[in-house]
Amino acid sequence: MISTETLLEIAGAARVRAYAPYSNFAVGAALLTADGAVITGSNLENASFGLTVCAERVAIWNAVHYGYNQFQKIAVVADCSPPPTPCGACRQVLWEFAGDLEVIMGNLQGETVRRPLTRLLPDAFGGEALARSRESFGEHGALWMLPVPFRPVGYVSSDFKTPEEVERGYKDHLSRVIIAPEMEEGLYRIEEEEKIIIIGYLHQARGYVLKEERSGRGGEVYGIFACRSPFRPNAISHTMVDLVERKGNVLVVRGLDLIDGTPVLDVKTVLRGQ
Repeated sequence: MISTETLLEIAGAARVRAYAPYSNFAVGAALLTADGAVITGSNLENASFGLTVCAERVAIWNAVHYGYNQFQKIAVVADCSPPPTPCGACRQVLWEFAGDLEVIMGNLQGETVRRPLTRLLPDAFGGEALARSRESFGEHGALWMLPVPFRPVGYVSSDFKTPEEVERGYKDHLSRVIIAPEMEEGLYRIEEEEKIIIIGYLHQARGYVLKEERSGRGGEVYGIFACRSPFRPNAISHTMVDLVERKGNVLVVRGLDLIDGTPVLDVKTVLRGQ
């Protein structure tokens, strides 16, 4: 069995291989595996400082690369007092691959500090949390909860300046949908359609409730997904309109319930029979 003193000596020797031209702070690490092998590492710096890797991570990655997966302790040595402690990133990486191993911190003056990793990294985050997340969210995990970016393809030009004006009558009103010039080619042959769908972003909508009385439904209570309220979890509108004509990148439509300046996210055709 390798003693703590020997492990510290090996970690101190590993400092010789450090590449630290910027900080001049050489660190060596020696990782003891469950079957008695010792894998070393040293800090490797980079002119792009964010690419620098600490000695502890070099050691653990070397060990994993060579097929080791069970570890007893790691020694870290540097020329500082008190002895160096692993940074937060190294503590997390050690937890991922080694669990609650013993961390021995030493310096060239012979000072030594010993700590279990759980003391250095209490309440550590591990893969079991991700497993619980997958169980909670089903086969797709939490991916469906990621933000979804949209880029508008155009905007609405209309006489309606406020949502209140739209409510007073829009079904016979003519509006224009201005498509970005660089996307005009996407309108090729759209004039063959009698009806199209305009998907807009309700940029003036703020907040929502999931269930309330709806003025357009006689004051009865409905859920947000069972009506056309503009106040939604995602302020997106979906309106089927008559396509009156196309003029280059401009679509003249009838029956659009969007105010002037509304960003347009997409234009879609209507399935036959709808």
